[in-house]
Amino acid sequence: MSTVDDGLTALPWEGQAYSIKRFGISITNCDTEPVQAPGCIQGHGALLVMRPEDLTILQASENTEAMLGHAPRDLLGKSLHRVLGRENADLVAAFLKREPVERNPLYVLTHPGKDDGVSLDVTAHTVDGVVVLEFEETTRNCQQVPDYYGLLKHSVTRLQGALSLQALGDAATQELRTLTGFDRVMVHKFHEDGHGEVVAEAHRANLRSWVGQHYPAQDIPEPAREVFRKIWIRPLREVGAPLAEMVPLVHPETGRPLTMTYCVLRGPSVMYTEYLHNMEVTACLTMAIRRGDKLWGLITCHHYTGPLALPYGLLAACELLAQIVSLQHESAEQREHLAYRLHLEEVHRQLVTQASQEGGLPALVDASPTLLDGMDAGGAALFHNDRWWRVGMTPSVTELNALASWLHQRPDFESPTRPILATDSLATDYPPGAALAGVASGLLAFALARDCRSLVLWFRPEVIRTIHWRGDPYYEPKVLGPHGLRLTPRHSFELFVESVRGRSKPWKQVEIEAALRFRMVVMELIVSRAERLSELNADLARSNEELDAFAYVASHDLKEPLRGIYKYVHQLAEDAALVAPESRRHLDGLMRLTLRMDSLLDSLLHF
Repeated sequence: MSTVDDGLTALPWEGQAYSIKRFGISITNCDTEPVQAPGCIQGHGALLVMRPEDLTILQASENTEAMLGHAPRDLLGKSLHRVLGRENADLVAAFLKREPVERNPLYVLTHPGKDDGVSLDVTAHTVDGVVVLEFEETTRNCQQVPDYYGLLKHSVTRLQGALSLQALGDAATQELRTLTGFDRVMVHKFHEDGHGEVVAEAHRANLRSWVGQHYPAQDIPEPAREVFRKIWIRPLREVGAPLAEMVPLVHPETGRPLTMTYCVLRGPSVMYTEYLHNMEVTACLTMAIRRGDKLWGLITCHHYTGPLALPYGLLAACELLAQIVSLQHESAEQREHLAYRLHLEEVHRQLVTQASQEGGLPALVDASPTLLDGMDAGGAALFHNDRWWRVGMTPSVTELNALASWLHQRPDFESPTRPILATDSLATDYPPGAALAGVASGLLAFALARDCRSLVLWFRPEVIRTIHWRGDPYYEPKVLGPHGLRLTPRHSFELFVESVRGRSKPWKQVEIEAALRFRMVVMELIVSRAERLSELNADLARSNEELDAFAYVASHDLKEPLRGIYKYVHQLAEDAALVAPESRRHLDGLMRLTLRMDSLLDSLLHF
């Protein structure tokens, strides 16, 4: 669902308040739809926006008369006392001062509702300087409320015992289906290029499995993903149900639309609603799976047989399970790859040991084991001291030089936040890499210095894969709306089979982490050798200083007595009358020996 050129100069909501209910049918680009400020809520609940200082109501959903017994015009500018009564309003005020509600909705109390009718759970949070209260039908007075604590205790125990990512996904989908009653629960994984894949599933017996099927990145556009980097859970009780617009649409004092990112009742995107309608989904619940600040994937629950009640207690339980799955995700992956990780660490330890004992970094390739023994790869290469060492299937030296030059020019390579490059499609970023597909479709590389004068690279060959898409990933449907052409989600989810070339087997996270640890150890080895070289240079400098001192002694202190001896002998030799012939021979010999000694000292100084 990419941008459609519909001839408009601006989106219909630009420069004015936006409401899905009013403008939703005009969407032309998924990536510009303001999903965090839709201007509407799901109609089964009510919402109030208040000034935090005095709880004066600034905005209200248009259905407050049906839900709370007061029309919006009768609430705007009035105190919350008018809705909840003084006692409960004071309770809300105290709660807001006491609890951490900034961008964090928490249950406050249960309100009897209109004319003591259906009771409503009230949740509160603050965002952008306002207080947001949400009202939804409660199940707290129902005698059939499930034992969420007991269910969660069982689910957590099972999740903690998962020995692999697949086992964790299977357990999560089964436990959530039991907890919620949805017809289908799936775990979606996001690949590096953004597209998704169903990797685990639990579903009603008469439904066909979707495990192993892929869908394009556009099916879950970036604005939706950004929301799930901030929240854990997104409920949609009834797909296509009426929406209730905010009155007024913007804050009356600031003119800003209400940020509804953290609202359980937030109105759904028109694209999302149509997408679910095309899949015949009647109710939906989506949860995030995060690894740190990265959105790894989603847990999606679909229902096909009408609306599904999603009370606060159930949503709280599901949110906790989503957080536990995220916390257990890395642990399950580490348990899954424990043996491989230990093998990598042992081989890398041996490599560093032999590099420290057998002539430096070239021993990583020339000795045994080699870089290739420590990684599941087809070939490896080391660039050091202006030359390449290679093992296994690698590009040629000329091709390696070009690749190294490209790596050196990449602004993100050797960055403090990501000092490694891992790709299973080198040609995507490096067009000449297409010619290297047979040996280097995949590349895992790091530098040992910022100038890239020392590089370590592993290569993987191309693996031709068959991907099963849920519908044609290249189809961009368009319909004619009141403002021209607009996007609409695809209607067909028939299997679309595609053969993919130019990709290798993806690098596992355990391999990337092992490479990062190996890099740190090798850099410590280089630093250690540099420190040893510095010590040797210091020793050499001291030796040179001592030699200089010795040269001074030899040239001055040792030669001075010789010059005196030579002088006196010469004077005696010149006084022929006082020297007998025999003594004269002795004096001549002494002079020769003096000259000989002087010559030997000169030779010693030269040495």
